[in-house]
Amino acid sequence: MMKVPISMRFYHNMPHVSFIGGNNVVMRGTEDEERKFVYCPDENIPFILDVTGITPPHAKYFISRNCCDHYILAYVTSGKGTIPFELIWANFFCDYMASYLSSIGLKGIPVIHDTNSGEALRAIVSLAFKDPNNDHLCFPVMKIVDDILLTLAEKTFWEKKQLPSSRLAHAIKDLLDENIFGSIDIAAIAETLHISKSTLFREFSKHYQTGPHQYLLQRKIEHAKILLGRSDNSVKDIAGKLGFPDEFYFSNIFKRKTGMSPSAYRKSTMGKINIHRHSRWFFSFGLLALILPAARKPRL
Repeated sequence: MMKVPISMRFYHNMPHVSFIGGNNVVMRGTEDEERKFVYCPDENIPFILDVTGITPPHAKYFISRNCCDHYILAYVTSGKGTIPFELIWANFFCDYMASYLSSIGLKGIPVIHDTNSGEALRAIVSLAFKDPNNDHLCFPVMKIVDDILLTLAEKTFWEKKQLPSSRLAHAIKDLLDENIFGSIDIAAIAETLHISKSTLFREFSKHYQTGPHQYLLQRKIEHAKILLGRSDNSVKDIAGKLGFPDEFYFSNIFKRKTGMSPSAYRKSTMGKINIHRHSRWFFSFGLLALILPAARKPRL
C-alpha cells in the first residue's frame, strides 16, 4: 500500500462532499465530538471498524496527520468556505481496500463533490453506538461502505465520460490541492484523469491563467504561512511536510514569493492566523473522501 501524507487543506463551497483518509494525528477543537470506539475481539476478519463519530462545527478545529495506516471515510454535511462544518466519519482497517479502490476506479481520487453519503455514514455511527463489537459490526458495516464506494465509483465513471473542459480543469485543481503536502507527479494526475500531460497543462492554464506547477507552489506557500503562524513546527519540518527537498530551498522560495524569510514571517504573524476545520481527506458534500494508508501496522 502507498504511504500518503495527510494534513490541513481549505475547501470552499463544500457541502455534500465525501473523503477517505489516518494515523499520527494532532488535533484541537475535538472536545465536543460524538465518537464511539469499537471493541475488536477477533482481528482475523476482513474489515475492522476502529472508531466512528460526528464532529460538530468548531471554529478552532485543527487536524494534522503525517501518514495513514488505516482508512477514513468522511462526509461533510454543512459549512462553506471558512465557516466551520459538520463531519460524519468512520475509521477502519481493511486489507483488501487498496486493490478494491483501484478495481472500481477510485484510486487516486481523494475528494468527490455533490454526493449523498450522509445517511449511510450516520447508519454506521448508529450501529456502533448500539453495539460497539466489531464481530457483530464487521459485515453490516462492510455492506454500507461497499454501497457508498460503488455509488461514488458510478458517479465518477459517468463524470469522466462527460467531462467538459471547465470541469476537467477543476478536477485537475482538486488533485493538485490534494498534493499540497508532499511531492506531485503531473504524469500520475494525467493518468488518473485519462488525459495526456499536454492536455492537462493546456486545460489548467486556460482556466486558471497559471501553470499547474506554479499554482501548486503558490498553494504550498499559503499553507507554509499557516504552519509558520499557528504551529511550533520547525522550518525544516514545514519544508518536509510540504514536499520541498530541504529547508534551504524552501526558505529561498518562500522569501522570493513573500519578501520575508520563514523565520521573519513567523515572528510577524505568530498567533494572528485563525485556522478553521479543513482536512485533506477524501470527502462527500456531500463531499466524500478517501486517503490510502501506509502498510498496516500490528494493532496492540
